[in-house]
Amino acid sequence: MLAGLCIGLRGLQILFGAVIVGLSAQFITAQKVGSAATTTQYSVFTGAYAILEGFLGIAALFLSSFPDIVVLGADAIGALVLLAGGIAWAVETRGFSCTDPTKAKKILDNNLLNQGKRKYKGDWYYGILYGDPSAEKAWSRLQSSCKKGLADEVFQFLAFAVLVVLLVVGWIRWRKGRGGGGMGSRSYV
Repeated sequence: MLAGLCIGLRGLQILFGAVIVGLSAQFITAQKVGSAATTTQYSVFTGAYAILEGFLGIAALFLSSFPDIVVLGADAIGALVLLAGGIAWAVETRGFSCTDPTKAKKILDNNLLNQGKRKYKGDWYYGILYGDPSAEKAWSRLQSSCKKGLADEVFQFLAFAVLVVLLVVGWIRWRKGRGGGGMGSRSYV
């Protein structure tokens, strides 16, 4: 029973990690002015860590030589990494509304979402407005960037929650003395 639960949770962890990497990579490749924000770059790391650690957790279920304490440690580190990434996005995007055009200036001034900005001869130029789009097209770009940013934040918190559940399940198994590794050596209740 626990093996199936763990495999399902690891699948979610890997899926959420892939979504985080994909969203963050889109921000990095869309950057028009300067380099992508540190939070965005860190998000690629958090997503990649979630993916790799998810595969490690699945492998540990089948390898009897792989101690659960190693996986518990990796899960704890992953939970902290993802929590930090989610908090960083939450702090940078607090108070945002992706549906209110009157808040467009707030999105435009946000370094995570604006694809870079620079001042030239007293005027600000934003990467997201590259090509001088119409007002409707500019709002569409801002809204899309805002929604992707909020999704990146949410998926980091979801992946964190999955890892917390995996930590609890792993700790219970470890405390029962079934932490030697491998499904063959465990009796899942």
